Amino acid sequence: MKLYSLIRPAVLFMTLISALHAQRVRDVAIYDDRDWQDGGAWWASVWGIRTVLDDKGYSWESVDASDLNGNDNLGAYYKLIIFPGGWAGGYNEYINQSGYQNLRNFISGGGSYLGMCAGSFFACDEVYWREGDDENSTPQQIYDYPLNLWAGIGDGVIRDFVGWTDNTYFGDHPGTRMTDIKIDSTLLPEADPTINVLYFGGPVFRPNAGKWGSTKVIARYDMDGYSADEFAAMILFPYGSGRVFLSAVHPEISVAGSGSGSYLYYNSSAHRLLGQIVDRLLTPQQSIPVQVDTSKLLRFETLQGELYQLQSSDDGLNWSDYGSVIRAEGFEYVISIPSAESGLSFRIQSVQ
Repeated sequence: MKLYSLIRPAVLFMTLISALHAQRVRDVAIYDDRDWQDGGAWWASVWGIRTVLDDKGYSWESVDASDLNGNDNLGAYYKLIIFPGGWAGGYNEYINQSGYQNLRNFISGGGSYLGMCAGSFFACDEVYWREGDDENSTPQQIYDYPLNLWAGIGDGVIRDFVGWTDNTYFGDHPGTRMTDIKIDSTLLPEADPTINVLYFGGPVFRPNAGKWGSTKVIARYDMDGYSADEFAAMILFPYGSGRVFLSAVHPEISVAGSGSGSYLYYNSSAHRLLGQIVDRLLTPQQSIPVQVDTSKLLRFETLQGELYQLQSSDDGLNWSDYGSVIRAEGFEYVISIPSAESGLSFRIQSVQ
């Protein structure tokens, strides 16, 4: 990577400094390397994520490359690690092979990963990157990214929608544009069906060989007349016992106005969506009645290692225990209900 020979002494020094600060047990770790030369995190994305977590009442702390590189037991501290928007190349500048493996082990052991824009590029096997715009374009560049959580391609920028040029980072936000995304209500029923969010150089997600496998498309671009219309903007997939959620767009921060009058702000509907995503990645869906479809298995989200009691009801008001207490082995509990009991409603409760 660029500046490799120049930054290694700085990496050693900052690693020693960071080692003096013990990590604490929190719900969420937010990757924030803004104190590192050429670090990747975008301040506005970091602050937007913090605001959502504070509003939801989740505990969090910031981590950087030294924390990930030096901690092989991240699951003892966090349930979810969020990589914000910014520059994925900056993330790769400082996170080393140990850090990549520690992240993979954290997720495969039951943790969750949420990557937004740069954080989603960072998790892809390959990145296709095209700067410029339709009028003045540069050749596509292909990068083989090392973390490789998703065996697919992060393909950006969507140049016909908004380009990526030398002035992208100017104060009037020329590289940004708001767009609608359409949520798959069968996968995220609590979310609004269409939400206006910020696009700022993010990808279209393309599966290898066109096969989605276990990857679920949570949201698609609603860009009528542009090349990315109906393509994947948010995806969710299992990774070992954990889960990975990638968002090409920015629900944490929005832009209003244009030119010198543009400004960043917090969009309440987009923030609500991000909060719903974090809820899904952190906590089980408790006390939610589910009408059984005998043609399908019954599924509940759980936290690995926690105790739960399945309950049934014939009126949705009076509930009784169904079977014995279970210990969740992963982030999802699946049970097949006999057809004779298909008229009952079911829910799962955490056992304290």
